[in-house]
Amino acid sequence: EEREGLRQLSGERVRDELLKIVSADEAGATFRRMAAAGILAVVLPEASRLDRFEKYVEIETMQLFAPADAILRLGAMLDLDEAGVDALAQRLRLSNKDRDRLSAMLTDKTKIVCYLSMREVRRALYLMGRQLFKDRVSLGWADDRRGHNAFQWRAMLAMADSWEKPELPLTGEMIKAAGVPEGPEIGRVRKEVEEWWIDSDFIDDEFSIIERLKAVVQATVY
Repeated sequence: EEREGLRQLSGERVRDELLKIVSADEAGATFRRMAAAGILAVVLPEASRLDRFEKYVEIETMQLFAPADAILRLGAMLDLDEAGVDALAQRLRLSNKDRDRLSAMLTDKTKIVCYLSMREVRRALYLMGRQLFKDRVSLGWADDRRGHNAFQWRAMLAMADSWEKPELPLTGEMIKAAGVPEGPEIGRVRKEVEEWWIDSDFIDDEFSIIERLKAVVQATVY
């Protein structure tokens, strides 16, 4: 009867209750009890990664991360593709922002490991953005059963917090001055130079950037 009653609850009500429970200090144990009682199979059948969820809750607690990140905690217990996230978001009436964040953290294919170099971290941050990078690092940490790697994972999160996104010092006017005609070629050439700039660890040298621009234009435009 209790399970049938749960099935009658609105998506919004289930969402609100789940996010409240998932944010609690004892969330790991609570969800285990819900699973044992058959309640979780009714309200969140997609929760296939309680092991990772419990580990992430432990990490948040041990590292004194506050307040609890409800959407990241929710993501830690899921293993879904984009369509699966969309279906879950529709059922629970999640906001578009929360849906997109869940989808990104669960489907992104960037290789995130605790031994990334600082250069690799900067590259990943630039291409992924701070939020997705931190979400993927957090899930990677929760998946890592080697406790002695905690320092590296924590350092990557700290780098993300202090990171400032660099701006490629290359304007449309500079590209036109190099001989590129107005139109889509400007965007294409800029992207070519930007890829080289990223590979060069965001070199802060205007002369080198202009030289690369000239090389790209000479090879692909004229």
